[in-house]
Amino acid sequence: MIKKIITGLGIISAIAGLSAAVLTNAQTTETTATPSSGEHSILNVGPQGRVLMRGTIASVSSGIITVNSWGGVWTVNVSSSAKVLPAAANNDITQFKTGDFVGVQGTVSTSANFTIDASLVRDWTYRQAMNQERRQNVQSASQTIKSGTPKNYAGTVSNISDSSFTLTNKKGTAFTVDVPTGTEVVNRNWINLPIANIQNGDQVHAWGINSSSTIAGQIVRDISIPSKSH
Repeated sequence: MIKKIITGLGIISAIAGLSAAVLTNAQTTETTATPSSGEHSILNVGPQGRVLMRGTIASVSSGIITVNSWGGVWTVNVSSSAKVLPAAANNDITQFKTGDFVGVQGTVSTSANFTIDASLVRDWTYRQAMNQERRQNVQSASQTIKSGTPKNYAGTVSNISDSSFTLTNKKGTAFTVDVPTGTEVVNRNWINLPIANIQNGDQVHAWGINSSSTIAGQIVRDISIPSKSH
């Protein structure tokens, strides 16, 4: 199905920065593909310059992405106040990649051509990949835990290094947790997490075998990342 969306005359004054050709022929081609398919492009601009756009990422940098959508390549300014979804991205657009399919809400700039100041950016490709990663990690952890060998130790992290950390439980008992290569290290949402992202003071669950207060970590889950605010 092809749907054409024709913008009204009122939009002209709201998008002074766009070229005359775009204003004259403003329309969107929409297919019936699902958002995750990467084949569904939309540009819908309201009378006050409010915009909904869908397309594929052409480039990513700190605070800016460019998006291939209707009419060409759009620059999308993503300030610190803009919401970035899914939450697994931790509000960091540099987690996204060229070719990802995204949706953008915001306002068309009146000072630069083909530019949007975003209030929300959602990456469907990233969400799909994270959902798959989460399922795999949960399944792997479930199999490890069901083996009955590792026990769960919970507490606060200190003395973090690239291969170990100290875990202190609520009773004040401290353990050394070794994190060898191959240990499953994940965040609150069961998404892969570099151990370098774990910070002193984080709340962590570690599954492993305890020998003389040293735990050979098999699963490490940092429940402080991402924070509940994300």
